[in-house]
Amino acid sequence: AGICIEIIRKAVEGMIFYFTGTGNSKWIAGQFAEALEDQAVNLMTVDPKAYHFSEKDYLGIVFPVYAYAAPEPVTEFVQKLEPNGAFTFTVCNYSNVTGHAMQRLSEEGMHMNSGYGLLMPDNTTVIGSTYDTEETTLKKLSDAKERLDAIIQRIKAKEVGVFESIEGENPEENSEKMLTVFREKRSFTAPFHVTEDKCVSCGLCERICPAKAIELKDGRPVWVKE
Repeated sequence: AGICIEIIRKAVEGMIFYFTGTGNSKWIAGQFAEALEDQAVNLMTVDPKAYHFSEKDYLGIVFPVYAYAAPEPVTEFVQKLEPNGAFTFTVCNYSNVTGHAMQRLSEEGMHMNSGYGLLMPDNTTVIGSTYDTEETTLKKLSDAKERLDAIIQRIKAKEVGVFESIEGENPEENSEKMLTVFREKRSFTAPFHVTEDKCVSCGLCERICPAKAIELKDGRPVWVKE
């Protein structure tokens, strides 16, 4: 029994939680987990109260920037975590600028010792940007590995008080203003629908939706959240 308890205790020492829509955050979290000998876990699938940390642990949060901020499920999740002195850090991935996404998460969710931005291929257009081309996508992915390796070394060194990214103009103001607009005007599922003759009933959308907002009914996707 003592051996089993020790194995369980080790399994939860240090954790990299991620929220992912396209796979960018999942990949980043996996790289951190390997480098820090921790685990990468999709935060949409677990109970934050089930984890216990100590001063010797790393506690990382990886997320994509949505409208200059962390997605709501990320903030709600970290508010329920109890770091207990663990070294906390966050890494956000973004297409052009981050605003104060990481600082807001540190203030509203859980205090972060440091935070870093990682430029990755975008999955949507945002103000002041255009869709990535194949060329820009490959360039971002190539640069990301080198940038990520440098971030990992700084996390291992437990640098404190660093929030490093391309914030853009008026980052604090935009993080406040654009987040409000996004959540009030753009955060809903009503516009989505299925093109009947193109859907093959594979169920992929249901399986990968991070918010579990899609269910297959009679072989067709149905949005079950507003």
